[in-house]
Amino acid sequence: MIAPLRPRTKNALLTLLCVGMLSIYTARVAAIYFAQRLADSSEGERRITDLERSIRLAPDDAEFPNLLGLRLSVSDQDDQRAIANLQKAVVLNPNRGFYWLDLASVYQLTRNVDKENEALQSAMNAEPLNPEISEEAAQIYLASGEPDRAFPLFKQTLEQNPGAADTILPLCWRETRNANLIFARVIPAIPRLQLAFLRLLTEQGESTAASDVWQSIVARHQSFQPQLCFFYFDYLLTDHDVAGFDRGWRALADLAPEIRAYLPNQNLIVNAGFEQPLLNFGFDWRREPADHITVGIDDKTAHSGTRSLSLSYDGNPAYDSGWKQLVPVEPDRDYDFSAWIKSADITSSSGPRLALVDAFSGANLLLTDDVLDTHPWQQIKGTLHIPSDTKLVAVRILRAPANTRIRGQVWIDDLRLVKK
Repeated sequence: MIAPLRPRTKNALLTLLCVGMLSIYTARVAAIYFAQRLADSSEGERRITDLERSIRLAPDDAEFPNLLGLRLSVSDQDDQRAIANLQKAVVLNPNRGFYWLDLASVYQLTRNVDKENEALQSAMNAEPLNPEISEEAAQIYLASGEPDRAFPLFKQTLEQNPGAADTILPLCWRETRNANLIFARVIPAIPRLQLAFLRLLTEQGESTAASDVWQSIVARHQSFQPQLCFFYFDYLLTDHDVAGFDRGWRALADLAPEIRAYLPNQNLIVNAGFEQPLLNFGFDWRREPADHITVGIDDKTAHSGTRSLSLSYDGNPAYDSGWKQLVPVEPDRDYDFSAWIKSADITSSSGPRLALVDAFSGANLLLTDDVLDTHPWQQIKGTLHIPSDTKLVAVRILRAPANTRIRGQVWIDDLRLVKK
């Protein structure tokens, strides 16, 4: 019968065991550390040698054969050695999707389509929920001329990681130049991503493709914040596409009910009484800073309703109020214009006026009489003829001439522009 160990003997043996295990662990950590330093320390042929030493120091670490395989694939063009090392990496760690992708990329270089597809599928099986894996796999498929396999993976990536749109959408556009195809097969039913593609097309000046994508967005009848697409209307104006601007704005009103209050009707001026919140966009009033003029909405003074536009001049020369509205019109037509104005202590030789000008050329179409002194609400009127080359009119509040000082305050309300 074996005698039981005394407590002191037990403790001594346990200490020796722990020291031995710690020594093994320390040696293992040190080997990996020095192997990693060798892998990171040099370039070119020396790097290949160091990576081989790293593999010997840490033979069960998949990272080093993977790095060596990649290095061989781009330096020696020794594809077989590269593949052998990459295969070793996936054997050591088959759950690392990027190792499979690296192997697939070398198979692609060697035109081994079957092995490439096997490696790509293994990458996705290893990490099915990793959007980086699906994105890179899709890129390899696309580079291999297999868009039918690439597009669903791009779409999956965008569903999991919408931020990948910054790389995926330009790549797909560059490779296909087919906006309808990308919209239908790559972009998920997420308005923010659809609008990101629309922005890409406008930034590249692709008017026809952008129009197709906008129509597809509208056709899906998904709601989104209208402000997200305002850039598109800026682009249409830059492109002088007034008809597209008009159609697009009306389509946006179908998607966003809050825009309907800013649609022209018989009176082509929208928010004519300043009762609606200022959009500072689209068909609504647009505001820019103006020197020596304080402009804002007055909710205590109005000709009708509860609000009007107030302009206060500080005594210095001042020209444009910074407020304008863009109005689509028909060429070769006559229009009647009117507005209500109230003034208080306007002191100047040249008072504020309302002007209608060609929005693109700036050509003057109508300039009302100026307002001076103190007057209760009074209506000013005018008639203008639209030239054959004018499609968009800007309604502005300015002074002409503007080189004299002005002090005082005016209120403007209930503007109206109708076909004569």
